[in-house]
Amino acid sequence: MKDFKILKSEIQILIIAISFLMLAVSSGLSQKLSEAEAINTALQNNQLIKSAEYQVDHFNQLKKTGSDMGKLSVVLMKGQYNTIEQDNNITLTQTIPFPGTIGAQVKLGEERIVGSTKNLLAAKNNVVLEVKSAYEILVHQKAFHALLLSQDSLYTDFARASSLRYKTGESNLLEMTTAETQLQEIKNMVRQNAADIFMSQKKLQTLLHSDSLVDALTTLRKRQLELDAEESTLVSNPQLQYSQQQVKIFEQESRVERRRLMPDLMVGYFNQTLIGYQNTTGQDKFYSKGNRFQGFTFGLAIPLWFAPQVARAKAASLLEESSRQSADYFRMTIHSEFDQAQREMDKNKTSLVYYENSALANANLILTQARKAYEGGEIGYVEYLQSLRSAISIKSNYLQALNQYNLSVIKVEYLIGKF
Repeated sequence: MKDFKILKSEIQILIIAISFLMLAVSSGLSQKLSEAEAINTALQNNQLIKSAEYQVDHFNQLKKTGSDMGKLSVVLMKGQYNTIEQDNNITLTQTIPFPGTIGAQVKLGEERIVGSTKNLLAAKNNVVLEVKSAYEILVHQKAFHALLLSQDSLYTDFARASSLRYKTGESNLLEMTTAETQLQEIKNMVRQNAADIFMSQKKLQTLLHSDSLVDALTTLRKRQLELDAEESTLVSNPQLQYSQQQVKIFEQESRVERRRLMPDLMVGYFNQTLIGYQNTTGQDKFYSKGNRFQGFTFGLAIPLWFAPQVARAKAASLLEESSRQSADYFRMTIHSEFDQAQREMDKNKTSLVYYENSALANANLILTQARKAYEGGEIGYVEYLQSLRSAISIKSNYLQALNQYNLSVIKVEYLIGKF
């Protein structure tokens, strides 16, 4: 039985050693980045952002098509259309959209460029939110790791003292077993925390499209956020700006379709031969194929059936109204989300202030006094354990409160488009 306990203890030590080794290896092979560096790397490598950038380029090129007037028609006519001689006629005809239509098309191209640019900003804002949140969770886990190590040190000392007291007959088996159990519980939490850290590093690696693990260079700290009047109105929110820009795009598309109800202008030029005798000065004169006659044409291209274009204009108008309704709904939703995020941040700040102003100092005092009292024999192991748990719980809750506050600040920054 004794050999089994020794073997069990050795296995536990080996598992802990392996856990620390894995954490050390992952930290050694990972690249340590600050939050700003992680964000910049993600913005450079993210494929959704690259896709949005291609969309901007696409609409920049598409804008050049707004002044498209269609193809020039060139018609050659040859035959006996005047006399028995073989004449030829060359006619050039160009259809030009009604004045204002081209201008509307160019304006539509400009609005689409603005829309794609706002979509790019929205994509960047989403990526920044993901990176900030993942980074913040990682630094919290590493801070919690440091706290667990300090607990491990406390419970190791407690287990060593309990074992010594048991051997000298100053305590019973229950105290020694309780101390060892608490120590193993902490060591198990350390292993779990090491695994959490590794998964967070892998998540950052994925977000940054990195070839190696990404580790946090900075430590856990309290984020600062001051909102000005403009930020409180969410005018800089990229998603809101994009939805509002969609309304402008569909408004312009509707305007273009209405313009296309107007007739197109047609201008042309012809040059031809009229082989034969012509009486132009009171006398017949022969005109050969070397003599050419020219002129201009002007007309209107009017559709015989208006219904298809009328339907296109109505459909565009319906899309315009649909986009307006969507934008209004999104505006109300995003403002509601912003109000909720602010209340959440204020709630978390209140909790954090409590820990900063009194709870943390009390926790440190409890640890110091409890250890002295236990070592001096003033309190038993039960009171000592209760004191340890109380103090450590306060410190753990503080780290959790700080993490929740920082995440709520990140959410508010996301909503105001601060990245």
